[in-house]
Amino acid sequence: SVVDGIGVRLSGSALSYTLWMSACWGALMPALYIALRDAKSLLRWRPGLPVAAAGGLVSLLAYGIIIEAMASAPMGAVSALRETSVLFAAVLGYLFLGETLTSGKMLACAVIAAGTFMMN
Repeated sequence: SVVDGIGVRLSGSALSYTLWMSACWGALMPALYIALRDAKSLLRWRPGLPVAAAGGLVSLLAYGIIIEAMASAPMGAVSALRETSVLFAAVLGYLFLGETLTSGKMLACAVIAAGTFMMN
């Protein structure tokens, strides 16, 4: 979060920073994948590929929104609110993946939510 906040402020453009970061990730990941596996498996069609691609685009959009917020708002507040994604992950895991919401997880979510409300 700190690196992203400083980087976007030094770059002067949230969109430019997001696109360059994504381009760097996009250039490095296939090379890493090939180094760990092989080129044929990289190009092989997989049944979940469209869903994974859609998830990647949503993730990129979420990252861009955070970067835009860091460009214009205090980094501490944005970083704290960024961690509320844990709440969404817990709910989505419960609803779609069959995860259990234990009392410990619910308590942790309540602490995160309370901290978010205390920021105002």
